[in-house]
Amino acid sequence: MNALLRTPARRIALAVALSVLLHALTLWLPNIRLPRFDSQLPLLTAKLEPLPMRPQQPVPRQHKAVPHQTPPSKTAPPPAGAETPPAPATPAAAANAAPGLPLAAAAKDTISKDKTNIHPLPRHAQLLFAAYKGPGSNGLYIGEMRHNLEIFEDGHYTLQAELQTVGLARLFKQYHLTQTSRGVLTRNGDLQPQQFSEQRVDDQGTQDNGSMFDWNARQLDFSNGTKAPLPASAQDILSFLYQLSQEPFNRELIPLSISNGKKLEDYQLEVGAEEDIITPLGKLRALHLRKVHAAGEEGLEIWLGLEYRMLPVKFQQIDRSGNIAGELAIKEIRLSDE
Repeated sequence: MNALLRTPARRIALAVALSVLLHALTLWLPNIRLPRFDSQLPLLTAKLEPLPMRPQQPVPRQHKAVPHQTPPSKTAPPPAGAETPPAPATPAAAANAAPGLPLAAAAKDTISKDKTNIHPLPRHAQLLFAAYKGPGSNGLYIGEMRHNLEIFEDGHYTLQAELQTVGLARLFKQYHLTQTSRGVLTRNGDLQPQQFSEQRVDDQGTQDNGSMFDWNARQLDFSNGTKAPLPASAQDILSFLYQLSQEPFNRELIPLSISNGKKLEDYQLEVGAEEDIITPLGKLRALHLRKVHAAGEEGLEIWLGLEYRMLPVKFQQIDRSGNIAGELAIKEIRLSDE
């Protein structure tokens, strides 16, 4: 080998021969693929979040072509300043919730300014509240309250609420409350109660109350034998909580006449501001309503869920001293329109 490389000419000839050999191998050998070693990046995860509603902007008018129509060049242009139709509204995610499944997130609702923009009540709704004696932040947990709303094909509805003490609270005081409201859903989407009943069972015994709404005679008949004139906006103590979702909030006060099964009371609900509240379901955006009451009278605070069709998500009962006597805070919502 050393003899072959002694002269420069021989070394050059050997280099040329090796180059030719390598090029021949590259052209004629089979295509060999080497394995790829990609860097292992973490998987991307996506979380769907509701987008804030934007004011609807006008969109250009779209003309649909029709066969045998006059050519566009001969068609007169639309008059200047002609009003263009607004963009179609996107349905809220709450309206498309699967039957019986919890509504994890919904497109944020804006406060309705007129009757035409109010979201309809769901055909089926199940709301579960945590019940506390005192404020929920440091009050005593006493049980759960369940609300069930069913709107039937014939336009009738049934709304039920049930509260029962559990755990340690039940050892000190047994309490079971059942309320039922039955009526019809009007063409405007309002609840019109026809019958309300309430039963309270505690250590002192059982107490039943109820009222019948005679809309033809415009009369309210109570189970204790008394009667009262029936105002056009009358609700019962349970139905009004859901009727609130159908009220316009472009005013400072919402007047309602409410029956608790024993008497008829006139409520004035003050419309407050939107705020964030903490519930067992998480942090929610809500509209705060407050019952106007004089000093020494019982009060009521209500929060309606802006992300949940303006349904009630929190209540506080105020005693005559101005303290929070009890609280209900939402812990589960199930809605369906099927």
